[in-house]
Amino acid sequence: MVIVIHEARSSTHSSIPSSHSHLPTQPNTRATAIALACGYNPPPNFYGDVFIGRCQTKPSLKNLDFDATADTDRGAEWMRRAVGENLAWQHGMNEITGKKDCQPAKAGEDGNVAQEAHFSWTQNDDEVEIVFPFEFDCDKKKVRVTFLPSKLTVEYDGKGFHELAFYGKVDCDGCTWTLDGARKLVVTVEKAEAGVSWPRVSEGA
Repeated sequence: MVIVIHEARSSTHSSIPSSHSHLPTQPNTRATAIALACGYNPPPNFYGDVFIGRCQTKPSLKNLDFDATADTDRGAEWMRRAVGENLAWQHGMNEITGKKDCQPAKAGEDGNVAQEAHFSWTQNDDEVEIVFPFEFDCDKKKVRVTFLPSKLTVEYDGKGFHELAFYGKVDCDGCTWTLDGARKLVVTVEKAEAGVSWPRVSEGA
């Protein structure tokens, strides 16, 4: 399956020489965010309207249905697969052409610590490790972490400290937490779908 993103540019010609007023100048941040979610880092900049379509290449080329609401959500299944598929395609093209083009390391991988609001994180094929900093020395007995397939909640001394909705699903049986010193809560969650790279941890980031 292939997802095609096409940037629409106006074909109107201005009668005033050297005028580019007919070209869109407003960045399409939603389209850029979709490209980033698909593993393009840095993503291309899009301007104006963008059309996204789905087609099948095997056994023959044909167009497929594309849901403009569900399929453009950044948690859509095809976007999660696209990160690994695009990287594999790039490696294949490098072997054919002899080039050495490559995407930068994906978020949180290869020793790169990624940052989001209120926490930092790293990942491998199977797990995501999230580090929440405390601004005070905390007592482990007062920390409570609750894991659900799509989110976690952190409480301290009976009060809500943080709630995090995940980008992808997790296997609660494989989730753990510990304290690193007195001011770092380290949470490890097991991906429900091993081998899928998360471009971010928070669903709404």
